[in-house]
Amino acid sequence: MKHTKFFIFALLAAMTFSACGTDDTLQFYFPENGGTTGGGNTGGGSTGGNTGGESTDKNNTNKNVATANMPQVVRNAIGGLEFPKLKNNGTSYAIVHMDNTTDSVNYSTEWDDNMKSQRWSCYTFNTVNKIKKVNRWKPNQGEQKYPWDTDLKEQWGITDFTEDPTPTIQGFDHGHICPADDRKLNLTQQKQTFFMTNMQPQYAKFNQQGTWYNMERVLGTLAPKIDSDTLFIAKGGTIDPVGSESNLLGWKKNGASSETKKPGYIPIPKYFFVAVLKKEFNKSKNQYTYSAFGFWFPHEDKVFDKKNDTLGNYVVNIKTLEDKTGIDFFCNLPDEIEKDVENQDAEALKKLWGFK
Repeated sequence: MKHTKFFIFALLAAMTFSACGTDDTLQFYFPENGGTTGGGNTGGGSTGGNTGGESTDKNNTNKNVATANMPQVVRNAIGGLEFPKLKNNGTSYAIVHMDNTTDSVNYSTEWDDNMKSQRWSCYTFNTVNKIKKVNRWKPNQGEQKYPWDTDLKEQWGITDFTEDPTPTIQGFDHGHICPADDRKLNLTQQKQTFFMTNMQPQYAKFNQQGTWYNMERVLGTLAPKIDSDTLFIAKGGTIDPVGSESNLLGWKKNGASSETKKPGYIPIPKYFFVAVLKKEFNKSKNQYTYSAFGFWFPHEDKVFDKKNDTLGNYVVNIKTLEDKTGIDFFCNLPDEIEKDVENQDAEALKKLWGFK
């Protein structure tokens, strides 16, 4: 989005953060620091403690903290601004997909091995990784169209399903969470988006013609056009109960359904969500400014009604999204900034981001 007086006014002074003397977890590596390779958006992860544990940083009490058994590649990444707070439930694993051709993070995922489901995928969007140089990946003869995640096996020793459980004959797609269309810089990045850990079962119409499809198309237009700016994005489908809300439509495998968890079945999210944070550099003030919003979509098998519906109807602030999902988004921001961006008025956010 363009730098405008309205943008600066809407973010308010409370949402700015000086570029000088910033916390290292914000400045480890991003395009605004002038680099294009060398560690990706790895954020400078901590060591010691446990994921979901307490931070000793008085300016950021809820940031991600590494576990003793966490692979180094994950330790290096979990401080990135795109990362939600990792679960501390004993069955969830953060997976970091590196693009070794550019030595940068492609995207990351939290996998719950008990649920046999991803909780979210998170990634960045900037002038470097939005470039499209390759076409959509197509498997060669003998290759799986949706391969198992080799990084999950390599980083955590967790192996694959015995079969693809996606209930395609019941009308569900393999729904990309980190979109393949947003990772076309090279074939490595493109192919990684087809990992099963980046998939959620989505109704075909929801994925191809519904609110999810329209969101991805519009979100792509918000990609920064200035090297100093970055979008940090976390997306997924609900798999965790919140209060009395199960957040699931049930459990399925190809050709079978269940109201309760069974071996070989996967959860069908009742809702899908998107959390977006923009970090933008104001040259005149030599400061970064931040704005964030969320989308909350019912998972419905229907085409988006362009005449009577708008994406603005699904915009919420981050605090609302956290209440609905039970996920702590943008936890690696300093607490003061995080509180500001989480609690912005939803109607003001619609105007700020151009949603009707």
